[in-house]
Amino acid sequence: MPSSDQSSGAGSVEKSKDSVISDVVGRLKEAKDFLSKNRPPVSSDTNSGNNNGDSGNDGSSHSSQFDYLSMENQAEKLSKDLIYIGESFKSLKGFEVRASDLLEKLELHSSGALGTSVPNVSLRPKQLRAKLRAIDKIVMELKLRIPLPYKLSSDKSDAHRYTRGGTEFDDLDVIDDLPVLHVDMGFRNSLAFQDFRSVYESLDSTAKLCLLCFALIPENEIVKKRFMTYWWVGEGFVSPEVDDGTLEERRSVEEVADEIFEKLAKKHCIEPINEKHRFVVDSYKMNPFIRSGVIVLAKEAGLFDFDDKKGYPTTNFETSHRAYLVDGFSQELVKFFNESATEKRGAESDLEKLQTIFNVNEPYPDFFKSEWFSKLKNVKVLYLGRWQTSAKHHIEVESTEFLTGLKSMKLLRFFSLQGISRITKLPDSVCKLLNLRILDLRACHTLEELPDGIGSLENLTHLDISECYLLEYIPKKIKLLSKLRVLKGFVIGGRRSEKSCTLADLSGLKELRKLSIYTNTKDFPNPNEDDVIYLQKFENLEKLTIEWGAFPSNTGSDRKGEPPSNTTARLAKTLSKTLTFKQRGQGPIDPKGFKKLKKLDLKCYPSIKSPRWLLPGKFLELEKLYIRGGNLQNLSPGQENAEWKVNILRLKFLSNLKMDWKELLSSFPHLIYLEKYKCPKLTFFPCNENGIVLKPITDAGKGAAARYNLVH
Repeated sequence: MPSSDQSSGAGSVEKSKDSVISDVVGRLKEAKDFLSKNRPPVSSDTNSGNNNGDSGNDGSSHSSQFDYLSMENQAEKLSKDLIYIGESFKSLKGFEVRASDLLEKLELHSSGALGTSVPNVSLRPKQLRAKLRAIDKIVMELKLRIPLPYKLSSDKSDAHRYTRGGTEFDDLDVIDDLPVLHVDMGFRNSLAFQDFRSVYESLDSTAKLCLLCFALIPENEIVKKRFMTYWWVGEGFVSPEVDDGTLEERRSVEEVADEIFEKLAKKHCIEPINEKHRFVVDSYKMNPFIRSGVIVLAKEAGLFDFDDKKGYPTTNFETSHRAYLVDGFSQELVKFFNESATEKRGAESDLEKLQTIFNVNEPYPDFFKSEWFSKLKNVKVLYLGRWQTSAKHHIEVESTEFLTGLKSMKLLRFFSLQGISRITKLPDSVCKLLNLRILDLRACHTLEELPDGIGSLENLTHLDISECYLLEYIPKKIKLLSKLRVLKGFVIGGRRSEKSCTLADLSGLKELRKLSIYTNTKDFPNPNEDDVIYLQKFENLEKLTIEWGAFPSNTGSDRKGEPPSNTTARLAKTLSKTLTFKQRGQGPIDPKGFKKLKKLDLKCYPSIKSPRWLLPGKFLELEKLYIRGGNLQNLSPGQENAEWKVNILRLKFLSNLKMDWKELLSSFPHLIYLEKYKCPKLTFFPCNENGIVLKPITDAGKGAAARYNLVH
């Protein structure tokens, strides 16, 4: 049975739902009737004296009548808003509980007759005005707590009554016309849009700019946090906090961006994508109605300019100083570039004012001329690659000759060629981008070579060369990138030369926080070759990923969701076989350990036994352990009574791994989240339909659960 307190709380909420709103609506009606009956008449003699004998030409009677009419209208509006809020209680699960504190305030401030029964008749209007003001504030807070997607799509809301301006649509018409919804004055004048504007105005300036970037993303299109974060960094909207303290006290751009994503999600401006109820949210999308509102605000801010018919940004960049590549409009953009490059001789051309070039959906972005690039001296963001999460959005170029003009872009911060085919080598002009912070070459599947002069990019903090499986080595001068914090796709194995960077060379990068390694060497990391020692020299490393490639285990069709080894299986014939992994008890092991590592991700681990460096005592700060694909048979620590401090464990595509639930819990007593997928020999695991186990959280585990946004 519930306690008396619980029963009282439930009863209070129930009372709020069933009676408080109707009571307040009734009192507002009484107040409106009172105002209507007692509204002062307008005197025909504006020069007649008042009770104090003063001149009456100040229009006080007009003012009093206006005040009464204003309060009548306010009471009517509050009644409608409260009826809508009452409907929200019925439709939104848990809303009444989240709003219970405000409903208690509403009941308190609306008690009695809202001031219309005050003994002193002359004080009644003043008392009523104060009551209406207090109720209005509470009602506004209640409306802001209603999720925006509900407000903008519910047939009870003003989003479906925004057509008061004269044009009538039914629901299907509205959905069909969403690309041009932002040009309809009825939408702009709707209370729903005004509510959204209020939410927007409540954001700080940085969050506002970051939100407006979503205007470029088609409605309901899923975007990765990584892409948006890099874009914000390039624009200068997001940067690490400047701190004169120690290296550990400085926040990463990812941490700064995470706070913005969380803020926008809490206000229901964007929707997190939680695939299969995973604890990690790494993608977001935007409701169509909200995007229409964002487009309106982006145009007002001058950040973007949109084609009202197509819902895409225009090719004209005279005002926004941002150019967009849109499929089907390339020739129009070429014409605009040519005109801008020639018509303003002797003065700063529009090309020189450009700050951003962004590929919305152009599959062939190499129509740029090298001489255009030489004029783009102020560009900060050059995004030519694929931002969409699906690889079906194919992009290719015939050559990289047009990139030779890059050397003029001295202010470029973010350069992306992600997913572009037929790029085999980057031109040396890339090495002239001395202000570059982020170089994104992810999934350039034909890329074979990086320029040897890449070490000149002295301000580079992020280098992503993951999924570039034809890269056989990384130039040695990469060790000169002293500010590098994220390196994804570092290659170990393959062709070695004096120019290739080794793990020993790389270990000098003291600011490195995130490192992912791709290797075709089966016994990596080899303790006999000091690989483990060099990995431990990354004293500030927090996330480490190792992917072993080109091994025939776990082969299969190239379907979404298959283990990572399939992506590289086609290279298996070209890579030589190597020795099996060293068994336990062979070779020296450095006792130093991985002091700050919080996440370890092992993909396609080739051996049957777990590596001898994978011991709980060497990972005292490890929170997340992912093992996906490979031949691993046993995950026990290999030490008696040894326990992992891991909170999050993900096991996928491990057909040989054999453990039962009790055995796993004895090794991972601090576990609060487990995900297993296609691991047939893991038995008696209490997983849900998505292969997920959420353990009951103890008081000690509440802090960890909060960090990962776990919801039971």
